[in-house]
Amino acid sequence: MLANVLPCTSVSKPKFHITANSKEVRPGSVFFALKGAKHDGHHFIQDAINAGASKIFSEQAPQSSTTEPISTPVKIEVLGSGARKKLGELASEAFGHPTHSLKMIGITGTSGKTTTSYLVQHILNHCGFSCARIGTNGTSFKGQETETSNTTPDPITLQNYFADVLANGATHVVMEVSSHSLDQDRVWGIAWDAVTFLNLSPEHMDYHPTLEHYFETKSRLFLEHAIFSAAQGKRTKLSSNFDNSYGKQLAEKVSSSSGDHFVGFSIEKNIRNLKTTPTGISADFLAEGLSQTASSQHGSQWLTLDCPLFGTFQIENILAALTVCIQLGIDSKQAVGTLKTFPGVPGRMESIQNSKGIFVFVDYAHKPEALEKVLRAIQPDPASAQRIFTVFGCGGDRDKTKRPVMGAIAAEWSHELILTSDNPRTENPLQILAEIEGGVKSAQAKRKAK
Repeated sequence: MLANVLPCTSVSKPKFHITANSKEVRPGSVFFALKGAKHDGHHFIQDAINAGASKIFSEQAPQSSTTEPISTPVKIEVLGSGARKKLGELASEAFGHPTHSLKMIGITGTSGKTTTSYLVQHILNHCGFSCARIGTNGTSFKGQETETSNTTPDPITLQNYFADVLANGATHVVMEVSSHSLDQDRVWGIAWDAVTFLNLSPEHMDYHPTLEHYFETKSRLFLEHAIFSAAQGKRTKLSSNFDNSYGKQLAEKVSSSSGDHFVGFSIEKNIRNLKTTPTGISADFLAEGLSQTASSQHGSQWLTLDCPLFGTFQIENILAALTVCIQLGIDSKQAVGTLKTFPGVPGRMESIQNSKGIFVFVDYAHKPEALEKVLRAIQPDPASAQRIFTVFGCGGDRDKTKRPVMGAIAAEWSHELILTSDNPRTENPLQILAEIEGGVKSAQAKRKAK
């Protein structure tokens, strides 16, 4: 029994009712029996039949939660691992294939997905389009915000949302695509126009058995999903961050597999005169090579880029957003011009104004690489008297291996460190803190040894 995570009010009714939640089944429904993290939908097949399901798809042969055999007047089609792809395709069909009419943009990577998606939405909206956004911070369209319990919702919820925003005038949708959603085929059935890869570092190691599996999962967006999109009449624009070794590896992998054209962006190639202050970033930006459309490139002209985002690491997110938009035909000069008014992202190097003369930043960094980027970005001049106070914790029921690593990073790049609880879920908060503290002590010992 799987529940949709994002409540939507459909403007147009679906052609047929489809659900993976047995409690939502009504006469004529198409029911998908899938094994979830907490509930196994196969145990609710009889409930779906009793409620009037007209068609049932499952991952495995029907089974009952009791000793009673399943009474089935309807056909049950067992699809194995293909059941989730079938769900995505039927969800798209039920809502009239909305992504065929929308310009769909996918952002994937370990760090920076949220900021990049906000940047893309900002650029497109200020270039005359109407862009909706889906990700860690929920959904956003025409000023309306909705929370979600997952970075990437389930396919029924997604297709419902796409149909809603399309009916309300959306031209584009930009969304964060998590590795979980790719592995679980939550984004299958979407016809993509552009997808970009930001970076890859150890994360979700409680879910992915190896870093290579994590990378292979991310790669699916650029391989099988791009092939699926081509079958729907779209040639997906592919891009990645060549400053990240996995970004280059991905381009080579895709090129050898499908031969599709891949655009790489990098600070070395596309940025010069990069400067950062507490009030923002400035640089010269070169759009050459980021689009096959010459009109978007302005030859070899360097453009002046100004953006209120803080931290030199943010330039990777800015480059990704500009690349995606330029690939979709946005004039590079116009796209760069919109960045001056970018309002920032809640919880992403968010500056908290105060009258104490203190720089206060709030950041979502919940992985080692992200935490180190943030702390290194705010390092004061060695000659100054400024000190960095860091307050952080690690969430429960998530990858435990990163806790001591993050503790060591925080200790290395901070003058004062305060460990606190951060959504312990079912774990003992003191145990989480002890695991972080192990890394802190290790870093302190190394510092003394020097």
